[in-house]
Amino acid sequence: MEPPSPDRIMGVIDDTLLRPYTRLEDVVRLVDEAEEIGCYSVCVNLVHVPYVRARVVEVGYKLKVCSVIDFPFGSSTTDVRVEAIRRAVGWGADEVDVVAPITYVKSGAMLALERDLRSVVRAAHSEGAVIKVIVEDAYTTRQEKETLYKAVMESGADFIKTSTGYEDPSYAASLGNRTGADVINVRLMAELSKRYNPAIGIKPAGGIRTVSQVLELLEASERPLDPSRFRVGTSSAKRIWEELRGSAQRM
Repeated sequence: MEPPSPDRIMGVIDDTLLRPYTRLEDVVRLVDEAEEIGCYSVCVNLVHVPYVRARVVEVGYKLKVCSVIDFPFGSSTTDVRVEAIRRAVGWGADEVDVVAPITYVKSGAMLALERDLRSVVRAAHSEGAVIKVIVEDAYTTRQEKETLYKAVMESGADFIKTSTGYEDPSYAASLGNRTGADVINVRLMAELSKRYNPAIGIKPAGGIRTVSQVLELLEASERPLDPSRFRVGTSSAKRIWEELRGSAQRM
């Protein structure tokens, strides 16, 4: 089987800039870069959504606009999370990446978890937005992952996403976990989705910097290379594009 074309690989990437010290000119530069290299969307903090939307409209780009919500801790109350989703869409977001309330997972408060997830999914869908739920894999045990993945899949979310990229490495290590996107966890998502929600998309994110990582995670996801089914979140989109371009030139 021939490897996917560079355009198809870039077409599932959410070019991401979430650093708290990001300048407005950095955001504009991100938008221009993402359009130039063929990304599906740009993913930014809520404060930057109006600036991204303005640039997309001004230049006539096809990019989707994605905002993280309750990032990176998922520690706000449900009503605050719902309102943030509404504001993000009102300011121009097409998609929202919402951090799951990990405190409920760690506390075994599954009813609270399920109520929150249903509320944020309903809020996003009522606004016409795609919603991805970030499950922050580094913070959960295998049993907690199974419980959380099931809740996300049954909530009606459009995607399940691995990581924020801002995990605490020491806490992750105490559980025997790595930070960022892990093929083992993506395989578990694919396995459980067959039972709970075969239609859900999978978005690996965190520490993805090479084409081989993208392809390995794609295979683990058991999804087609289609932005409605598989997405990659990375702040290294330009690096991946350059690797793809270099490979194409050598062929």
